[in-house]
Amino acid sequence: MRTRSSTGYNAIPENVAAVVFSHLGEDPRDRVALAQVSKVWRDAEKSDASLPGGSPSALFELGEGLYYAKEYEHAFYWWHRATGDADAMYWIGRCYRFAYGVKGDFTKAFEWWERASGCGHAGATRQLALSYEHGPGAEENKKKALGLYLKAVELGDKYAAYKLGLIYHDGRCGVAVNKTEALKWYRVAVERGDTHAQGFVDKLEAELAAA
Repeated sequence: MRTRSSTGYNAIPENVAAVVFSHLGEDPRDRVALAQVSKVWRDAEKSDASLPGGSPSALFELGEGLYYAKEYEHAFYWWHRATGDADAMYWIGRCYRFAYGVKGDFTKAFEWWERASGCGHAGATRQLALSYEHGPGAEENKKKALGLYLKAVELGDKYAAYKLGLIYHDGRCGVAVNKTEALKWYRVAVERGDTHAQGFVDKLEAELAAA
């Protein structure tokens, strides 16, 4: 999209500008470019009327498109507007964790992941486990970490299954080394598409067969 600052563009009322935003195509860069024309357009871009759909999932998807276009501040804004959407909460946590569009804050990242996890978000539950196992953002608690990895696996997270494999393989988080249990979790990770676990499956299968 090409935009230009002109009397015609600037004379458009904010409510009309919002309607224009609501009819833009799928490329989030068009939205960003148009918002730079003037204050009227910047304000209109943040209004509810500018959205193609007002549901939390629609707001999340808008933020997602902006995020992958590397418009992190815009993405963060719309995810904050997606009240109740677990995916949005998870990604707000990631923004705080990695300072995408906002000042990094490990504690706030943890808080947003707690909210998302409370809504059944697998990735957020895994991030809580990582925080309890390694920090930052939470006081180290290996027992909680183990329980949350298990919960994340129940919710479908493949990386949490891989982490459980490592935990039982190496004897972390207060559990004894158990290669049979480790192999079980590595296999779950592989079944779910994790690319790191297959090598461990091959290694442990060979070791256990030779024992």
